[in-house]
Amino acid sequence: MKSSFSKEECALLSMLAKSLSQNQGEQSQQINDDVGQDNSQNEPDYGVILELAGAHKVLSIAYNEFIKLPLSEQQRKVVVSTAKTTVAQNLRLLFLDKYVTGILEKAGVAVVVLKGMVTAAYYKEPLYRKSGDVDLLLLDKSKLETAKKTLCDAGFSMADNQPSLHHIVFDSAEGIEIELHTELAEPFDNKEMNRYMDEVMLQYGTETVSEMVCEVSLPALSPAYHAYELLLHMLQHFLRAGFGLKLLCDWVVFWNHERNKTDQDTYLRLVTACGLKRFSDQVTRVCIDYLGLEESKVTFMQLAVDDAEAFMKETLEAEEFGKSSKDRMVALRGGKLSDYVREFHHQMRLNYPGAGKCFLLWPVLWIMTLVRFLRNNRKLKRPSAKEILKKAGERGRIIENLELFQVKNNPK
Repeated sequence: MKSSFSKEECALLSMLAKSLSQNQGEQSQQINDDVGQDNSQNEPDYGVILELAGAHKVLSIAYNEFIKLPLSEQQRKVVVSTAKTTVAQNLRLLFLDKYVTGILEKAGVAVVVLKGMVTAAYYKEPLYRKSGDVDLLLLDKSKLETAKKTLCDAGFSMADNQPSLHHIVFDSAEGIEIELHTELAEPFDNKEMNRYMDEVMLQYGTETVSEMVCEVSLPALSPAYHAYELLLHMLQHFLRAGFGLKLLCDWVVFWNHERNKTDQDTYLRLVTACGLKRFSDQVTRVCIDYLGLEESKVTFMQLAVDDAEAFMKETLEAEEFGKSSKDRMVALRGGKLSDYVREFHHQMRLNYPGAGKCFLLWPVLWIMTLVRFLRNNRKLKRPSAKEILKKAGERGRIIENLELFQVKNNPK
C-alpha cells in the first residue's frame, strides 16, 4: 500500500480486498494489511475506519472482516446494526424490483434493472451491498407513456422534482425512489459521445439476460453491456462531484467472475469506440492495486495505465458520490480557460435543454445559468465560486490524463 495513505485508509482497503477477492490466499498476500498488528504504534484507529467505511457506504460489504476486529461494544453494535439495516433494505428493494418489472412486463413494457440488486448478484453476500433505490432502463422509448401510466396506476407517484434529463423519478408509498431511465447516462459535453450512446442504446433490446439474485430472477443487461453501463455510471459521477469506493467494489466483483471471449471483445469494442478505454484502464488498475481484482481476469484489456495512486486519492476524498465537501460540484476536462468555458456552456445546456438548442438565446441563458449557480451557492451555503472552480481545476488535472472521448482506434 502506498505510504501516502493513512493507516486507516490502508486498513479499510485491505479489508475490502479480502472481502471482494475470489482468491483469498495469494491475492490477499499482495495487499498490505495494517489491521491486527501487535505493535500499538502501528495500530489503526478502528473508530476512524468505521467512519470512513460508513462515508463510502461499504461497511456492510466488509462486515465479515469488521467483526474480526477488537472493536468496542458500541463499535460492534454499529457494524451489526448497519449490516442488518442494509440486508432489510435490500430485501425490500429486491422484491420491489421484481414487482415493478413484472407489472411493466405485463403491460408490454420491456425494462432491465440497472446497478443495484443485479450488480449485487456478483457479491459473495449480495444483500450486504448497499442499494438505495430502484433503477430501471426503458428499452423502447416509444413505450414511455405506457410505462408512466402503468406505474401511476400501480400506486407510484411521479416526483415533483425531476432533477435529471435521462430518467424520471417515481416515489413508492414507502418513500423508495424508482428511476425510470430513458438514456444510458445524462448527456456529456461531447456530441460524438452522446451520439454513440444513442447508437448503443438501440442494441440494448437484444442484450438482455435473467439475473438470479437470492433465487429471485430479474431482467438485466448481458455482461458486456452491464459493464459498459457501470463504467458510464462511474464516469457521470466522476465528472461531477466524484464517486467513492462502493462503485469500485462493484467493478472488482464483476470482473472477478469469469467472462467469455465474446463478452470481453464486446466490452473492449464499446469502450474503445467512444474514447473511454483509458478511463476503463484507470478504474481497472486501481481495483487491481488496492481492492483485490485479479489481474489474470482482465489481461484481455491490455491496460495502458500503471499509476493508480492519484485516482485512489481522489476516490477516497470523494466518499459516496462526492458528498465529502461542498466544493466538489464538477470536474473539468483540463485546466485551460477553454475548458472552463466548455463546462459552463455544458451546464447551461443541461439546465435549459430545450431553449439551449437555439444559439440566439445562449447569451441570456448563460446569464440565467450564472444567476442560478450563485443563488444556489448562497441558499445551500456552498463555498465561493472561486473555491469551487479551484477544486474543479485540481480534479481536472487527473481527468486530462484520461484522454476522455479521444477515439484512437474504432474496432469493428
